[in-house]
Amino acid sequence: MNVDEMKDVREFRAGAPKPDRARLAEGRDRLSSAAERGRGRRLRADGRLTAVGAAAALTAVAVLAYSLGGGGHRGAEHTVPATTRTVPGSVKEVLERAASTVERADPGPTPHAGQWIYEKRLSATPGMWPKSTAQPEPEPKPQEHWVRYADPRFENGKEGDDRSMRERLRFLDELPDDPAAVLKKVRAYYPSGKGSTQSEGEQDMSALRVLFASQPIPPQTLAKLYRALATVPGTEVTDHLVRDLAGRDAIAVGHDDKGQKIRREVLIDPHTYQYLGDRWIVVKDYKDSFPSGSDTPERPWKAGDLMFQNALLATGVVDHKGDRP
Repeated sequence: MNVDEMKDVREFRAGAPKPDRARLAEGRDRLSSAAERGRGRRLRADGRLTAVGAAAALTAVAVLAYSLGGGGHRGAEHTVPATTRTVPGSVKEVLERAASTVERADPGPTPHAGQWIYEKRLSATPGMWPKSTAQPEPEPKPQEHWVRYADPRFENGKEGDDRSMRERLRFLDELPDDPAAVLKKVRAYYPSGKGSTQSEGEQDMSALRVLFASQPIPPQTLAKLYRALATVPGTEVTDHLVRDLAGRDAIAVGHDDKGQKIRREVLIDPHTYQYLGDRWIVVKDYKDSFPSGSDTPERPWKAGDLMFQNALLATGVVDHKGDRP
């Protein structure tokens, strides 16, 4: 990858309306993914930088990678009969199972200054609007990213809520055990902006989704985030397994609130309970208006539309940009 990912993010965000700080942090992955799929596209959405997975050290290159499998672009839900795909239990029961499972996993070595976080992922958005029949939407292809673990440009408040992976992991290492205390610290770390119309539950969900992607998360810390997510008012688990963009089974945990147009979901592996990615689903019909003076017509959205999908395929920690686990 020969273009700095964070530079892409700032360029794509330049023309967007200013949402609150946690929502800005939440959407960076969406914007950088769109940049990889087509430099000519502009998306009107908040963004989140997705960071990456588990680490191990070995001589010149320190790596731990795992393939999470699958392939294929799914613009809508594909399921087998619900009787074979049921997710039993309430959201608190499901997330407690997840927390109890992941906290027993062995922690990987911590990355150090000078190393890079590697990620391979698959992302998809509806693309350009209005749609062009001359240029059909291409199938999404896996993209590779390298992010510097300790980047001084994104530390000590130099870029606001654009924090390096080192800063995020230090914050996560200091989280308390009590879920309510975790949420209090998370709200302070990603506070609402002035004039924010998000409910507290939406704000909590936005901030937690950023932190889930702040890999490599120690198993005990991931368990704390799951337990905190279970206490957010409005958090629900879909009662059946869904398919992610890579075609894998996933547990979908999202947030629903009165008047909400988009449900943002965290996708979790139903066996290992590791983070698989996320997606945004339209929950009520509405039209997206573009800035005044734009000749772009309103963009209609229908309930059930998948606005954004992101699937984490492989992760690792390497010694040099361009290295692969």
